[in-house]
Amino acid sequence: MHIGVLFPRSNTYPLIGADFAEGIKTYLKKENTEQQFSFTMETIGFGGVEREVYAKTEKLLMMDGVDVLVGFLDEKILELIKPLILASGKLMIVVNTGANHPVNWVPQSNIVHLGLQHSFLCAVSGSDAAQGEKNKPAAVCSTFYDCGYLHLAAMVKEFQASAGIIRYNYINNQLYDSNFNITQLTDFLSANKETRSLLSVFDALPASLFYKLLNEYPGGDGLELFVSPMMLEKKAIEPLSKGTAFSLQGYLPWHPTNPVEENQQFISYYNGVLKKEPNIFSLLGWETGIVLKEIANSCSHCLTDGDAVTEKLKSVAINGPRGNMRLDDSSQYFLFPAIRCRIEKGTTGLQMEYGVNLESEWEEFSVKNTEGPVSGWTNTYLCY
Repeated sequence: MHIGVLFPRSNTYPLIGADFAEGIKTYLKKENTEQQFSFTMETIGFGGVEREVYAKTEKLLMMDGVDVLVGFLDEKILELIKPLILASGKLMIVVNTGANHPVNWVPQSNIVHLGLQHSFLCAVSGSDAAQGEKNKPAAVCSTFYDCGYLHLAAMVKEFQASAGIIRYNYINNQLYDSNFNITQLTDFLSANKETRSLLSVFDALPASLFYKLLNEYPGGDGLELFVSPMMLEKKAIEPLSKGTAFSLQGYLPWHPTNPVEENQQFISYYNGVLKKEPNIFSLLGWETGIVLKEIANSCSHCLTDGDAVTEKLKSVAINGPRGNMRLDDSSQYFLFPAIRCRIEKGTTGLQMEYGVNLESEWEEFSVKNTEGPVSGWTNTYLCY
């Protein structure tokens, strides 16, 4: 089985492509099936140059003759190559963190999506933020880079749909160094004591700077943060290791402490083979390997028929490190249980509720087409 892989590069996460590829190959090695697969891999830079992505996709499908295409790329750039994928008839597995979501939720029959669903999890957090008080006021907190994706828009949209009111937008455009400050935000909070909720979307590094400064702010007592998944990463919450003046909550797609057996096998085997801890990119690779093995086992007679492979994947239940992974009939996204996380004021460490079923929330989220003009980055999220 010949697999073509499009993988990105990132200055912030320089090993993103390597970790993803290692995740795929390590899983196949664990299953003693690596001999069944050959790989042709192509880098697509930051994943935002349309001509480059199209050319690499065309090469893999037409010249290299791969059976299945795996693309670690963003939903926005996917639109450019959809006609090429459709014409090829082959299956494409789109992999990403999910900071964007489709503007139109009509799926293409030979494309399936495997991601971390950041935009969706932000939307659920936005809905949570509006609970308990009608016309609840909140401030939006993010960065210039994060604002180029739809995860912040998803959080704000669901907050407002539940009668929440945005009172202030704080968008940091500084370098992530010692000059990073949140003075504009704290000035607003000091002058507007009724606004206690912060809808916050940051990558892990600026999140750690944001937490540190907010924890030092004398008026931070009583603030409640509703945060994006990257703000719950280990490196992000390090400044809160001695306690926090505020509370925060959100959802993670995965955490190494998840007690499900497949997750512990993943961590143990990955660490044993590569002598390092897995991350979210190696997780995505490992899960991609699970899907590829299922295709090899169940679709050997129709490997290059993307429609047939997609229909087969809809009929099987697969267990992975996040728990049961099911291909949704309507959206053709793999669905997973989530982890609800919270840090209470004055405490340290995440309180985690594993195996949270959000399928009803997904049903509502995945039928809401985005109306009006949409702009933003085409780079794959975290590739900058």
